[in-house]
Amino acid sequence: MFQVKGYDQTRGYAQDIGRKCKEDSTIVEQIKELGGVPFVLTNVPRTLLSYSCTNPIYGTTSNAFREDRTSGGSSGGEGALIACGGSLIGIGTDVGGSIRYPCHFNGIAGIKPSHTRLSKLGVLNSVPGRQLADAAVGPMSKRIFACVYFLRHMWSKKYQYVKDPYSSPVDWDETQYSSRCKLRIGYYIDDGWFTPTPALQRAVLEAKVALEKCGHSLIEFRPSDVIQAFQNFSAAITVDGGEYLRRKLSKDLGGCDERSLTVWILRLPVWAKRIVAFLIEPIYPRIAIQLRAIPSTISELRSVYEQIENYRHKFVQKMHDEHIDAILCPIQVIPAPTHDVPAKLSAAGSYCSLFNILDFAAGTVNVTRVSEQDERHLNEEYPTSDPWYILAKKAAMDSVGLPVGVQVAAPPFKEETVLRVLKDIEETIASSDGHGRD
Repeated sequence: MFQVKGYDQTRGYAQDIGRKCKEDSTIVEQIKELGGVPFVLTNVPRTLLSYSCTNPIYGTTSNAFREDRTSGGSSGGEGALIACGGSLIGIGTDVGGSIRYPCHFNGIAGIKPSHTRLSKLGVLNSVPGRQLADAAVGPMSKRIFACVYFLRHMWSKKYQYVKDPYSSPVDWDETQYSSRCKLRIGYYIDDGWFTPTPALQRAVLEAKVALEKCGHSLIEFRPSDVIQAFQNFSAAITVDGGEYLRRKLSKDLGGCDERSLTVWILRLPVWAKRIVAFLIEPIYPRIAIQLRAIPSTISELRSVYEQIENYRHKFVQKMHDEHIDAILCPIQVIPAPTHDVPAKLSAAGSYCSLFNILDFAAGTVNVTRVSEQDERHLNEEYPTSDPWYILAKKAAMDSVGLPVGVQVAAPPFKEETVLRVLKDIEETIASSDGHGRD
């Protein structure tokens, strides 16, 4: 959530209405110096930890394609505004998909850089003081070339580093972006934790074909230990066992997220989480994993951080051993769901949260729309082996025509490589459609 001088910075909490910012965040200041005109602050979900978009101040933001579907979150207002043509470009924050989900749901493009590549001075996190699951700032637009244009100017003359020495002094690398060297790209359509619905899998395979037409090599890649990575993400995202969020929510207006599984988990004392996890594990094993993930002591939190550090090293080593330059994969499990689904389906976040835990650059472009054939495959083939699969299947029904994106990721400071791959996907698919895209 960005500071804009003279405006509230609420993160969707009604209790923070009237707390005016005294100065602009560094990124807003730089945009103004470059000639940009910030003209609107858009809606976010309360807490910033949801891929729906509702709060007790402004209510609910709907999807640009269908009013009964969510625009995504946390940067959901921005995603809907851009998709509707109300803004050429916007900026959002992303700690678990908060830029990428709204882009996917609304059929637009965006990128989450590694977390120090753009300054966060004057940007308020969902949980201040959190380490190893830090939010990143990034652009969103209808097409990826606008994000390239934005970052080419933002990453120039080390402007941010002068203002914020904790941001990385890394300027735009045109050589990396414009390189004609063919890349070796790993891809997967299922992470082993939550199988995506058919439209999401098809989008990855279509993007794979598009990249092969550009001369890149596409190799099957299996990310290791995604269940452990998602468990560590769930632990790191709250940092204090949910105490900060419990205090904020206890003092705020009710009504907008009482049915949220995440909020319910956070409000339980740690001992109660462990008991509930034990009782429900035979029926809801994946919910039990999330319940057990929340740390109860400093020692447990330290262990989580150690596991994240080790996971990062192993993941990068696996990419190195397999000579992988970038990764192509689904961005979510489902297309834009109805507004109530994200509160019940937090487990669908594994595809985005993986790259937050890794602190990779990760972006998305629109590839296709849900087809009638996708819905037939959904009805006939999609698993119903546990309550979350049943919910995902139901959520993905009646989605014909909704946009579907894909995700591309690469290690820290390889943002230009991610943007290059996204550009190749977008341009090749637009060309194969026989026309440019709106």
